Amino acid sequence: MHTRRFRLEEGGPKRLELSWRGHYEELRATVDGVQVGQSLGKSALRHGELWGLPDGSRLGVRLHQGGLQLLLVEHEGRPVPGSQGNPMTWVRGAAYSLLLACFVHLLRDDVLLRVAAEETGAERGVFPFVLSGAIGLAGLVTLRAPGVGLIAAALLLPLKALAAGVRLTGAGFQFGPMDVVLWSLVFLYPVLSALYMLKRAPTVEGTRRSEA
Repeated sequence: MHTRRFRLEEGGPKRLELSWRGHYEELRATVDGVQVGQSLGKSALRHGELWGLPDGSRLGVRLHQGGLQLLLVEHEGRPVPGSQGNPMTWVRGAAYSLLLACFVHLLRDDVLLRVAAEETGAERGVFPFVLSGAIGLAGLVTLRAPGVGLIAAALLLPLKALAAGVRLTGAGFQFGPMDVVLWSLVFLYPVLSALYMLKRAPTVEGTRRSEA
């Protein structure tokens, strides 16, 4: 049995508990320990379930299967904090991945450029470190202004990978081209996913209205 707990509102206690078997089979929802709804099959869950809560509000749950498979959880039409359908869940994940990317790139730049300088006698330069720092700054901006930070990161990450690949290839490293592809995919995916969720986040009731 899989179980996850959520807050119904930002900063509140985790009153909502979802539990299910297998791949979202027999999903049950409880609030304050009281069961408020149950979905017995994935077919119903794909269509979307709406359940009334004791306080008169509504809880919506839907299994979205598109470019991303998401379990959407909404309270009064708004994604609950920490749920897969909440764009801010993806934004925070992307921001933290950018901060990690900054740290990884700085460490990697220091090691690889030092080796390249010893092999070729070329100066290390500061441009790689500036790009790495800019990626970290984009992560911090993402937490405050998600759209701006994510777009900046989507431009900086390929530029960083390309610059590193060219420099490594020029220094005689055989893995330069592969470096471009690998690091672009690793850190671009959460950024592009967060941008998608900001612009086109699927909803529970939106889909139900369009199908009615």
